[in-house]
Amino acid sequence: MSTEYRPLRLMDTFRNLFYTPIYVAVAGGFFYAEGLNVEFSTVPEGQPAMDMLRSGAVDIAQTGISRSLMDLDEGKEDAPLHIAEINQRDGFFLLSRIPVENWAWKDLEGSSLIPIGFTPVPWNPLRTVLKNNGVDLDAINLIGGLSAAEAIDRFRNGQADYLHILHPFAQTLIEGGIGHMAASMGPELGYICYSSFAATPSYIDDNPETVQAFVTGFHKALNWVAESDAQAIAERVSPFFPDILPESLASGIGQYKIQETWPRDALIGEDGYDSMRDILIDGGLVTGRHPYQRLVRPEFARNAMDA
Repeated sequence: MSTEYRPLRLMDTFRNLFYTPIYVAVAGGFFYAEGLNVEFSTVPEGQPAMDMLRSGAVDIAQTGISRSLMDLDEGKEDAPLHIAEINQRDGFFLLSRIPVENWAWKDLEGSSLIPIGFTPVPWNPLRTVLKNNGVDLDAINLIGGLSAAEAIDRFRNGQADYLHILHPFAQTLIEGGIGHMAASMGPELGYICYSSFAATPSYIDDNPETVQAFVTGFHKALNWVAESDAQAIAERVSPFFPDILPESLASGIGQYKIQETWPRDALIGEDGYDSMRDILIDGGLVTGRHPYQRLVRPEFARNAMDA
C-alpha cells in the first residue's frame, strides 16, 4: 500500500551552522518518516519571514519570538505562533583581528566592532552581555547595518577590530588566521529561546496533523543531534555547505554541542521565552511584555515528547 505524503514548505532565514538541527531533519529524512514531503529553501533576501508566512508563500519558517512580539507591538493580532524550539543558547562569537591573551570584555572599549546587522535581534543579546560585564557602550565604535558578507569582508580587510559572527564563518576565519576567538555569547546568557519555528494561527488551525508531524520529526532530529558526534553531524549537513571543508563544519558543530546550543526536545520553555523577551524589551526592540501563552503553542512538542 502506498503512503500519501503531505506537502509542506519550510524556509530558514540565513544558512549557517547555528541552525544545524533543521538541516539534519531535512537531510536525515526525519520529516519524510512522519509522512511529510518537505520543500526546503531560504527566505529571499529583503523579504521578511513573517511576510512570507502571511502571504502563504511558506507554511513554516525558522524565525524568533522577536518577530512575533514586534507584530503584537504593532497591533497585528495574527502574529505567527511558535511551535518548536531550534536554539536554546545564543550562537554568536566575538572574533578579534589580533591574537588575544587574558582578554576581558572591557578591552572592547576604544575599539571598533561590527555587530551583525542583517537583523536587529543579535545585537540585543550582545548588548546585554556588554552591560552585564560593565562595558561602556558609548566607548565602542559600532559599525552596523551590514549584511553578513559585507561584515566579513570589512573584517578581512582590517576595517574593524572585532566581528560578531556565527559558525561556520567564525571557524573559517579562525582557521585562515584572520580572526581569533575572543568570546562566545552562549555561556554568557544561559538559556534563552533564541530561534524557533513559526506558522500563522490559521495554518496551525487548518493543518494540526501536519504541524504535529513536523514537530514530531524535528523532535526526533534534535534527539539524533544530541546523541551523535560532531563528525557524523557534519557529514549529514555538508550538502548544505558545499564550500566549507567537512573538518571545519565538525569543529564548529563540536563547539556548539559543548555549549549546549541545541535542545534535546522541541518544547519552548517558558523561562527561555521570558528571558529572550526581557532582553528584547531592555534593548528597546520590543515594548509589550506579551506572555508565553499568547505566542507559543507547546502542545505539539509535548505530544512529540510523550510519544
